[in-house]
Amino acid sequence: MVAFRIGWAGRIVLLVVAVAGLLAACGQEPGRIASEPRKPPAPDRVPIVFLPGIGREVARVLRGGALVPFSALALRTDAEAIAHLGDPRFPADGTPAVDVPARLDRALRETDVRGLQGLIDHLVREEGYVRGDPDQPRNKDYPENAPAERRDTTRAASLFVLYYDWRRDLAESACVLAERIARIRAASGAPRVHLVAHSFGGMVARYYLRYGGRDAVRDGDCSLGAGALAATVNAPGAPVVGRLVLLGVPHRGSALAFRALLQDVSLFGLLALGLREAVFTMPLAWQLLPQAESDGRVPLLVGSNGDERVSLYALRTWVERGWLPGDGQDPERLRFAETMLARAVAFQKSLAGRHPAEEAVPRLVVGGECRPTPTRAIVTDAGVQFLARGQTDHPLFARATDAGDGVVTAANALGLPDSPTLTSLATCAGHNAYFDDSSLVARVVEFLLR
Repeated sequence: MVAFRIGWAGRIVLLVVAVAGLLAACGQEPGRIASEPRKPPAPDRVPIVFLPGIGREVARVLRGGALVPFSALALRTDAEAIAHLGDPRFPADGTPAVDVPARLDRALRETDVRGLQGLIDHLVREEGYVRGDPDQPRNKDYPENAPAERRDTTRAASLFVLYYDWRRDLAESACVLAERIARIRAASGAPRVHLVAHSFGGMVARYYLRYGGRDAVRDGDCSLGAGALAATVNAPGAPVVGRLVLLGVPHRGSALAFRALLQDVSLFGLLALGLREAVFTMPLAWQLLPQAESDGRVPLLVGSNGDERVSLYALRTWVERGWLPGDGQDPERLRFAETMLARAVAFQKSLAGRHPAEEAVPRLVVGGECRPTPTRAIVTDAGVQFLARGQTDHPLFARATDAGDGVVTAANALGLPDSPTLTSLATCAGHNAYFDDSSLVARVVEFLLR
């Protein structure tokens, strides 16, 4: 594995949990500023599909606005919802996951794409790419594009941002991705696309490379495939992906997902009331829990008496420690939690180790290594405590954090198995600021296009 090092870049960002977009949903993002590209459109370009991670702007749209309670983000946890895990047509919150990308695209078209906008701007202005709608690839009415391109509906765009409902199950998001890539390829005639994925978007991308839109846990096909499209949507995605860029991806899970499941979070002095209850209902949060080691335990807690390894994927652990929100004896709640824990383990196994489909694709993996990043919680008399990044004077700070980008540790982001098709790159950028560094933009463009 070839390693590169880039100089300091970016700004200090807020500590964002695996559901970080939920915690900061009170903020508005600046609108996009239209600008003319400096190069004419390049119709022969391989289309590029961007997969964002978790963001507050998406959470704001999903919950219906900035003033709506966090509880509005909750999904269904009943027996019918459990039975339909993996099916993006099932309306777990009133809206099927398959319909969410178009809704988010309409709402966020004038908004910066968290963690990815710097590269998008460069590709449009300097490389002749044209942004389009993944639902309707000939719709190019985006502020990044020149006016003439925005009006043109005769040819497909070459750059797409696929928003998805990251609250939902990983297989559902992969199913939606597979179907949208099939649309883009059909409209553009391109045999392949490139993928650029940030944070949790990278987990969706890796799953797609291996399994396409299929539910690998339940061995079921993606419900969005019909007729000839079924084989395309349910086949491993690797053959139709030219290159893959992964930025700050929590390949081994995140202690911050555990934090989000255990407590509401204070941000700017405001308590995100109802967030914990909502997070409990989200398959994403469970699937992002830190991965267990070979003995089934997770080195998750530290205290004055030393480190503690936890059987995190045993339901009894959550019950005995009082970690389940609400009524910890409610049968429906217990059944849902048990299902989520088992499915999380199955997904982790499905993405573990080397895989021929994934390794067939040249991949550039980028991780930050200069910011303290939470890896463990601290056991106190009052329960479990999570340190903020600024609490460096705490006696257990060094044991509760590791080097990373503030959200994902370097060891986690760069922790894929060595392979001739894998290149890793370490930087000092923060989790949402990778492309604030122009040298990293240049490196990624070189990997994708040259």
